[in-house]
Amino acid sequence: MKIPADLIGALTGPTASLTTDVASAVWEAALDENVLGKVPVVSVVLAVRQGAAAISDRLYAAKVARFLVGVESLSASERARVVDELAGTEAKRERLGELLLDKLDRADPLHKPKMLADLFVAVGRRKIPASDFDRLSDMVLSVFLGDLRDLAERGSIEDVTESRRFALQASGFLAWKVDAVYAGGGASLKWSITTDGSTILAHCPLGNS
Repeated sequence: MKIPADLIGALTGPTASLTTDVASAVWEAALDENVLGKVPVVSVVLAVRQGAAAISDRLYAAKVARFLVGVESLSASERARVVDELAGTEAKRERLGELLLDKLDRADPLHKPKMLADLFVAVGRRKIPASDFDRLSDMVLSVFLGDLRDLAERGSIEDVTESRRFALQASGFLAWKVDAVYAGGGASLKWSITTDGSTILAHCPLGNS
């Protein structure tokens, strides 16, 4: 069973039900009923070892399901177009499936799969170019969600502590330049949200993730 190819097939195919194994795994992962009720979105097949999913299998299935639920707002033709734009060629579709599954594997089970789906949807709606998806999605995976939520909710970089600003800089969300140099030594920094950071904040509403 080729899971990456199955994922791409799910994204490019018509709306259908998830397999029994995946639905069961998602249920056992204790997803809330609102998410579970949306599970019949697009078809994907996940291998569940020996018919009894381990905890890691269930969490992984939950991440994939959250991503698929998140892209449900796009039509099948829009999802297929995004796949084509992200993959580049028909031959690279399975590689794209591997890339998406790797990103989902590295995501937390609750929040970041939805944020990755939000970026996928933004590509589908031509809000961001497909060439930016890989970079922006890796930024989402690398950032500490609490820092990103603080930045989004506080509305001012000045309200984010300096140590956390450097953490956000390391993830690509903030940048700084020297604002003033003091005669006795030292300098003050002027911080700003990067273009990529602003893009993610605009298209990945944290309140819904």
